Amino acid sequence: MHAQRGTSLIEVLLTVAIVAMLWTIASMSFGNRPFETRSAATIFDAQFAHACAIASASGGTAMLSFAIAPGGSGTVVSISPADAPPETLRAGVSEPALGKPPFAITVDAYGHAVAPQPCPPGGGYTLTFSAGPASEDRVLACLATVAGPPEPVGTVPP
Repeated sequence: MHAQRGTSLIEVLLTVAIVAMLWTIASMSFGNRPFETRSAATIFDAQFAHACAIASASGGTAMLSFAIAPGGSGTVVSISPADAPPETLRAGVSEPALGKPPFAITVDAYGHAVAPQPCPPGGGYTLTFSAGPASEDRVLACLATVAGPPEPVGTVPP
């Protein structure tokens, strides 16, 4: 008698199980990037609102400081004056005029960026949160400086 050659059902199931496990591991390592980016932007939104509240309560400004996380992966955001611990974002942050961390942006009670240097030509600082291929932007508007005396109330601009 000749032994039959081929694959058995158990061999096929074992191969499918191994491929499924490898697929799951690969998708977990690459699939969290959009979540990490959204999460970082949401945490920043909360930190920004908290900095505006501190500026409003003190009648001055508050500073958002950005630094590279100790492990080199991610960004640490802290608020001065500090009344809350720094937050570690699982995404990188960059701004075209300021570059990559470390940098700091001072905000007033209305959410306007008032420092560290003259406002970029676009009218604000654009923070880009990125992890892998995913990215999200947040724009911090600057205080507009208007040349000349203020217009009387009720006038229509030309």
